Amino acid sequence: MKEADFIKQLEKRAKEQEAIMKGMVMPKIFMAVCFWFGNHPWRFLIPLAFILSLIFHFSFGHSYDNVILRIFGGPGR
Repeated sequence: MKEADFIKQLEKRAKEQEAIMKGMVMPKIFMAVCFWFGNHPWRFLIPLAFILSLIFHFSFGHSYDNVILRIFGGPGR
């Protein structure tokens, strides 16, 4: 494939991608959220893990602690 044909094909695909983005509902918010989660997933995953751990701890009590200890090789009995 010649360089000129390759560039034309890239431009065509870029226009198709732009049309898809313009057709989306709230594209700016979508792109911002994707960028934020893509570069900083720990900002969401660590608090989520902490909240879920608290919910399970208060729901199941001491038995939840034993299960977690068994998973990570502790003395949970």
